Formats: sequence, C-alpha cells, structure tokens
Amino acid sequence: MGRAVMGVAVLSFGVGQAYAAPPRTGLDVEARVGAMVDNMTLAEQINYTRVDDGHMLPPLAKFDLPGTIAYDSSMGVHVDDKTFGAQYPSQSALSATWNINRAKEFGLAIGYETRAAGGQQMLSPGMNLYRMPYGGRQAEYISGEDPFLGAVMGAASVNGIQTQGIMAGAKHWLMNEQEANRRGLNVHVSERAMRELYMPGFESLAKNANIAAIMCGFNQINDEYACDNHHLITDVLKGEWGYEGFVLSDFNSIHDPFQGAWAGTDLDMPTGLQFTEANLMPYVWSGQLVPDVIKDKARRNLRALVRYRFDEGLPVVTGLTEPGHGARAALDVAREGIVLLKNSESQGQPLLPLDQNAKIAVVGDLSVGVPTSPSGTAWSPPDSYVNELSGLKQLARSENRVDYLQSLSLSPQTSVWYQPAQGGSDIQNQGLKAEYFSNTDLSGEPVITRIEPGVDWDFSSNQNVTAFGTSSVNGFSPTGGSFSARFTGQIKPTISGRHVFKVRADGPFKLWVNGRLLIDFDGEVAGSGLTSPIAYSGRTQRLRAGQTYDVRLEYQRTSSGSSQLGSINGIQMSWASLAAPQNLDQYDAVYIAAGLGNEYEGEGSDHEAELPEYQSNLIRNLSRANPNTIVVLHAGGGVKMLPWAKKAGAILHAWYPGQQGGQALAEIIYGDVNPSGKLPISLAKHLEDNPAYSSYHDVSAYQGDNAKTDMTYSEGVFLGYRGYDENGVKPLYPFGFGLSYTTFSYSGLKLTPHRMTPGATVEARFTVTNTGSQAGYETAELYVHPRQSTIPRPRKELKGFAKVYLQPGESKQVTIPLNGRSLAYYQKDTDSWDIDPGRYVIKVGGSSDALSQRAPLIVSQAEQLKTSDSNPLPKPLQEAVQVNPQRAY
Repeated sequence: MGRAVMGVAVLSFGVGQAYAAPPRTGLDVEARVGAMVDNMTLAEQINYTRVDDGHMLPPLAKFDLPGTIAYDSSMGVHVDDKTFGAQYPSQSALSATWNINRAKEFGLAIGYETRAAGGQQMLSPGMNLYRMPYGGRQAEYISGEDPFLGAVMGAASVNGIQTQGIMAGAKHWLMNEQEANRRGLNVHVSERAMRELYMPGFESLAKNANIAAIMCGFNQINDEYACDNHHLITDVLKGEWGYEGFVLSDFNSIHDPFQGAWAGTDLDMPTGLQFTEANLMPYVWSGQLVPDVIKDKARRNLRALVRYRFDEGLPVVTGLTEPGHGARAALDVAREGIVLLKNSESQGQPLLPLDQNAKIAVVGDLSVGVPTSPSGTAWSPPDSYVNELSGLKQLARSENRVDYLQSLSLSPQTSVWYQPAQGGSDIQNQGLKAEYFSNTDLSGEPVITRIEPGVDWDFSSNQNVTAFGTSSVNGFSPTGGSFSARFTGQIKPTISGRHVFKVRADGPFKLWVNGRLLIDFDGEVAGSGLTSPIAYSGRTQRLRAGQTYDVRLEYQRTSSGSSQLGSINGIQMSWASLAAPQNLDQYDAVYIAAGLGNEYEGEGSDHEAELPEYQSNLIRNLSRANPNTIVVLHAGGGVKMLPWAKKAGAILHAWYPGQQGGQALAEIIYGDVNPSGKLPISLAKHLEDNPAYSSYHDVSAYQGDNAKTDMTYSEGVFLGYRGYDENGVKPLYPFGFGLSYTTFSYSGLKLTPHRMTPGATVEARFTVTNTGSQAGYETAELYVHPRQSTIPRPRKELKGFAKVYLQPGESKQVTIPLNGRSLAYYQKDTDSWDIDPGRYVIKVGGSSDALSQRAPLIVSQAEQLKTSDSNPLPKPLQEAVQVNPQRAY
C-alpha cells in the first residue's frame, strides 16, 4: 500500500503472484542464441526477420519457440481496442513530473499490466522531441523539448518496464516530430543537431537501459527512409553505441527489401512485405547481401526472446493479481505532472487553493464523462475513473457547492432541439426531424422520416444515443453501404450572445443556422488511416435568449468507417452558448476544462495551435464576467494561449491526466496537494516566436493531395528554450517553469572540484530551502553555460535536475553530478564529443529563467570523447535510473 505525504502517495513495492524474473544477461544468453542460429538455414533465418500473423517476434516451430505479442501502451495497455488495467497520464505529463521515481513507478505498473494482459512487449516509450504545438503525437513523447530530460526519464521508465520481464520498444528512430504527411516526409537536419538534440534520449536507452527494441519510423531523414538508413541504424545505433537489441519497423515502413536489410532493420512487421525469401535470396545469390547480415538479424531477434526467458515458454497469465498498482501510479503521476502556470492575487490572496466551501461553476465537456486521451495508439478509455466534475464534488464541503453549467456544454448527448408547432413558430415537440435517403445526394423521397432526440449516431452499433432517448433505424441499416440524411429543427437559447455549433462526422456535411451556412465539410480527412475525423465548429451571430432559430444539417455517408482508437463511425451535432450566464459573478470561482482530446489530437495528423470550438472566446467572456476563472488545459503539448491567458485568474496545464486526473486536480484546486509539475516545453507568447516556426508554420501545407514532403529543421541546435535564448525572445511560460503554493530559495552553490579533468565527475552542491508556509516538492534545475566556444552553442543547456520534498522552513542539500558530456558538443569531422578549454558557468535555480545560483567551472585542456564509450548521463545518474528487480510486483 502507499503512505500519504501531503496527499502524495509513495508506492511501496512488493512481490506479487504475477512476479516475473528479470531479463537474463551474459554469456548464457549468447550461447543459447548461437546454438540456435547456427542450426538454422538461411531461409529459416530470413523468415525469422518477418511476421505476418499478429505476433511481434514470430514463432519458430523448429525449436519450439513461441511468438510474442506486443501492445501499444502510451497511456494504457491496448487489448482489442480496450484498455487493460489503468489509464495513465500522458507521457508529456510524466515528463512534467521531473521525477525519476515517478518514471520508474509508471514503468513498473504498466509493465506489470502488459504481462498480466498476456503481452510480452510494449511499443513504448516515445522519445521524439517537441518542436511546434501542432504535433499529433506529442502526448506520447517523454522528452518534452529537451534531450537530457528524455535521456533520464526515458531510461528510468524503460528500466521499470523491463524489470517486469516485458520488452520495451522505443520509438520513433528518428526525427518523427510531426504527424502531417509522416509517410512522405523528408526531414533535412544537420548531423550535429541530430546528435545533440534528437539522439541522446535513444542513446541513453541503449547505454543505460539495455532496451530490447527500437522502432524505426515512416519518414525520411536527409533523403533516406528511417528503416532503410544504414548510417542511423548500423553505423550509429548498433556500431557506435553497441546496441544489442533489435530494430523493428513501424507498420510496413521498410521501403526497399535490400536497403532495409542492409541498413540494419531486423524485423519487418506487421505483414512482412519486404523481408521474404523471394525478395532477399536473389541479393544473397548475387553477393550484394552477405549471409552474415541476415544471420545477425535472426541472432538479435532470438537474443530478445532468450534474454526475456520466452524460449522457456510464455508466462502463465493470471490477470491483475495486484489491480491497485496501476491506479496508484496513475494518481501519483497526475499529482506531480500537473503544472500551475498562473495564480493571480485578489485582495492580497492568491486565487488558488480554493476553500472547500467555495461555490464553483464548472464548464467544459472535458470535465465530465470518461477522461479523454488522443486518438490512435494512445487511445486508452478507462473502465474506472474519477472525472473532474466528480473529483471537485467529492472534495467540496458539499456537492451542492459545485454546479455544472449545462448551457455552456457542447455535448451531443445533452444538446436540446425542438420541432416547430404546426402553422406557427411556437415550439412543441423536443427533437429533430430526421430524413434518411437511400442515396448520397438527398434526392427523391426519404425512406424513413421521424423525430429523433438529437444527433449522436454510432453506425457500428446502429444506435443514436442521447440523454433524451435512444434511436435505431429499423428497416434501414446505416451499418453498410452509402446513404444521406437531413436533420432539421430549432434551438431556443437561454443566454443572449454568440453561440457555437459543433459537428463531427465520418463523411461530408453542411450545417445551416437560421438560413446561414455555418460549416461546410467536404469529408476529406487529413492524415493516415488511423486519423480520427476531427470535429468542426462554427460561430453564430448574436442570438437572443427565448427566441427560436432554425437548424438544418445535411450529411452524406460515402463509405463505411471504423470507430476504433478514438475514431468515429457516425455523426454528432451539438450547440452551446459562448456568452456568460448573467449570474456567473455570484460564484466564488469558475472552473473551465479546456483543450483538445481525441476529437482534435492524435496519431496520423497534426492540428492547429488555436483552441478549437471557440474556447478562447469562451474563456475571455467568462473571465470578464468572473475574474476568478480557473483554466485547466488538456493537450499533449502547447496551445495558443494569448490573449485569454492575460484574463484568466489561474491556469493549470493538466496534459491528459489519466483516470485519476479528476482526483488529482481536485486535490490541487482545494490545496490537499501542493502542485509541483514543471514545464518540459516552452510555451510561446506568439507562434512566430517559436524557433521552429520559420520551417513549420502551416499545418495545411503538409496535408492533402499536394502535401509538401520536405521539412528543414532550420533552427538547428537552437530548439525550444535554446532558440528563445539565442533570439532574445521571452516565452509566455519558460521551459522548466511551474508555480507552487509555497516558495523556495537557493543558496551556497559550490562545485567539487571546480576544475574538470579528463574522465572526472564534478559535483554541484547547493541548498534548497522552503521559505513558505506549506510543504511541497521543488525541482532544482542545473544548466551549463559555455563562456566561449569555437562554434555557435546554446547559451545554456539543461544537464541536471533533482526533485526534493521540503517541509515549511526546511533546507536540504542537493547534489547534481556533471561529466564530460555535460560540457561537450558534437564535432562531425572527428565524430567525437569535443570539450573546449576555458570557463563554463554552472547555473542553478527553479526554472530556465530563474537561475539565481552561479559558479564557474574551469576546463584546462581540450578533450575529445568517443561516441562509443561516452554517456549522456553522469555515472551517478546512470545508477539512479536503474530499478532493483526485487521492486517488481
């Protein structure tokens, strides 16, 4: 069980019934693998590099070896489009904890659930970096915008996973920072930028976690596809870093059988299109492909199987014998990952935390129902959860102190529609008139006409389910074939002002409100087959409360779709007010759950930075009516926050907080938990301030039939906070920033020794003091600033951090280690990490823009470090990210 410290559970691990032995190491593995490989024909070796039967590593009957099963597992374990076990906060939320122990706890918990579900491998973690707020999969990436943060948190997470006897599979090697046109994208980037920014996270997994598998991506890097790239896979990953695991393709991402084989990709999955005998044997016969290349692939794949003891049989699945571990880990990560960005004062007191007797108005569909997650492989709907409305109600003095404002909800379940009375404009019946046509152009007479309670159709189940009733189409099934439909009715607003309408559908549609065409969608969905159709919104002119307004929605279903992974196979329509109700100022606070969710963010496509559904307008309007407005953001990364951020009273970035997110947020809102999350990304004031903006400012340019294919990382090594520093631009909220309900001070920074000598480790020691009145966590951050350099370098780079818990008035000494790589830059000409002699400044503080402690570090002589034996983490950190096997449950 966990013990509570100021509401933060500290997990105590025990050995449960589902315990698995940790992976084998050493000569025994190589002997077993060697004996099998030496007794395989070349044809058998080729067939052990491909899979097309639903397994990951294929079964091998000759040695009675089973095939393995891999699950997508960014926010939860996927089994048959359901979540087995817990829904965890997003990987971006985990990175925002800046806590090695939380990364280990998450890894242990989700690794255990993967094993209990019958899996042997996870396709996680994501190690790519945050460049622009558009990225569809940024919720899945643990690195934020910084390679050192990813190198630490990724290794700790993977060690937790693999301690459970589960193979981790990091992705996507390499340069998969955007989803728009991901299969056709050609990323142009310098070798130095790759080495300093985009590779260290993967390097750490290879050197500090002995990760079982790494997945190569869809995109090209400097004109070569990732899975056909010899330099990246064989030269760097396997050669320089000595990586012993196997490289698997993203789904059918090998483009040429010879190039993929020669490059070093080891497993062609999931349909094995390229690594067939017919494709590869001719290259062997011609001498273009030596047999040892094939043999090495079979050896690596078998090594993974043997290392994890699967050659002795797969573990017997006993189910979740310890079902509470996932929920506790999800809660711990949510508590520490939520970032308090703003907390305005009124009459000398900060808005947060609220008194439990405060009267609160709750706004936003993200606060009710099942906690959301991005669409695609991150989609993880939980069976058990605490949503934000219920979390607030449970911790409030009384449930009636928390009101949900239905008039501002855009839910298709509860939107109210009416039918006009015969011969007049008075409303009589609730519902919409629905007309269904057996063609796609609404021609002729409808085959069915009737009144339906609303529009929330799921064609896969043939159900239209709303809070006001359930419908099905008897005698005409929309589950197969094509058809069209028209929905007509009226609305009667209860608030005067502008209103928003939202429609989400798997085909073309048009929406008219009072005769004005509000939304016109052609049915073309940008991105890959996993892309979820996004919702489209339109804003009306000012509507008057009590008046009636006509609504007409016309829809065409031209093809049947899939409703898996957060997608939709149907059509939904809703409406709500964007204006504040008249009594909003009577509430002590207004809680707005704003952001994205699976309707707008997910795998296969990128999205705009602006909040959808005119949420920015809603936030501004409610903030004017009640300055005590608390905005809680839900997104994998950043969103456009100005000008509404200036008006809001408080802002929290919750990312996707998982199944216990409602509890964690309520605990923070009422002060039971002191917020301690820190931003793993920079949040720009204006999009054009982002250092990557010049190369990627138009999402639409990479979508559609004429989508651009070239993306140049023009910012080079000046990504994120490095670029803001270089350009002299202050972000809205800087990297590493996060507020607390208490205050901290730093003092006494000393370096031991103060001169860096070859091979040495320097320790930075300083004191952190809680100068406030509440206990809480503080993350101390260390940055290195080279005073002079032979090449352009960032003004500072994160090279260490430590999270400490302090009672009011308590002080603790913190020690952060530095090694040669902490000072080095990559030199392509010598393929080395070079350290220039001279003076470096070590800076320490609570965020990248608040570094009060500084100390000089002297390097007397130049040094070159090999890419093979240098490590992005100093020795003490290499040890800190390890997990004791006896802590597995």
